[in-house]
Amino acid sequence: MKAILIPEYMSDPSTLQPTEVPIPSPQPDRPILVRITHCSPQHADILHAQGKHQNNNPKRGWCHPPFILGYDFAGVVESTLPSASIESFKKGDKVFGAAIGAFAEYIVVKPESIRTVPTGLSSEIACAMSGQAVSYAAVVNVAKVQHGDTVLVSGASGGLGSVCCMVAKAMGAKVIALAGDEHKAERMRRDMDVDSVVVMDNDKAWVDRVNELTEGRGVDVAMDNIGIVNDVIRCLAYMGRIVVLGFAARNGVMESVKVNRLLLKSATIHGYRFGESGRRSPQTLEEIWESYLDLLKSGKLKPVLYGNYEGLEEMGRALGDLASRNVYGKIVVRVSGQGESKL
Repeated sequence: MKAILIPEYMSDPSTLQPTEVPIPSPQPDRPILVRITHCSPQHADILHAQGKHQNNNPKRGWCHPPFILGYDFAGVVESTLPSASIESFKKGDKVFGAAIGAFAEYIVVKPESIRTVPTGLSSEIACAMSGQAVSYAAVVNVAKVQHGDTVLVSGASGGLGSVCCMVAKAMGAKVIALAGDEHKAERMRRDMDVDSVVVMDNDKAWVDRVNELTEGRGVDVAMDNIGIVNDVIRCLAYMGRIVVLGFAARNGVMESVKVNRLLLKSATIHGYRFGESGRRSPQTLEEIWESYLDLLKSGKLKPVLYGNYEGLEEMGRALGDLASRNVYGKIVVRVSGQGESKL
């Protein structure tokens, strides 16, 4: 099969091209073989390829070369290990999920790594929204956004940020979205249901603009997925809440937070690791997914899809577009047709 194999860490993932590797076989610990039809790259994939993600840590990490890149995907169940007695999934089921190794034509996964694509949703949309349940949980379960709150969202044009905006609006909040440049800001004002869009400039005048929009009070909640906590504190309301989600690190470097500023604002900062939270509390995870998918099926959450990427041969271009911050919304790469199979 074709796959984006990382034999060793690399500085420029935009040069990646698929190589031929064996199709994996179901194993007792990963008993389901899925034929991938769509996959969706994110900034964490760039960091994984470069060796800059926390999962690449030589001592505490688990993702080391050689490995197949990628995480979010949608596809069709090809087969299951007969001895596993899996009742939840059968051959031909359309599924979506997340597991390392998603930039390939096939992947073997645990049952808990995938879910059935809800009726009425396309595999493309399910793939685009696969990794965004973290945004829903961060806004609703962690930040506990309420009707009337003012919410600031960094990286609002990206996958995690755009869904944070949508969920916060669905909760009845006022949303101030931060954009990286005026070009993105124009599209966000046109396409996104937010109350204000503020461009992040180099001299950090955006902080003053946010304070002006809140009449000096500051925002009640800040959803940060790019690593700007120290700046956010300057436009946070007293007793405000900050939630850090995703791998919020600029150029792979995590921010050092000035605790005295938190004390002055009596602020709460909450780091949210969605995957680990789900492993520790499976029941809560199921409740999050049920509520998230209900909101998605209702049409209140609609992914913004960027560009057209056909085949794994386009993955390098997709990662290059992400790295250059050109992407608005979410990239989905079409890997194969839903009726095709090599087996």
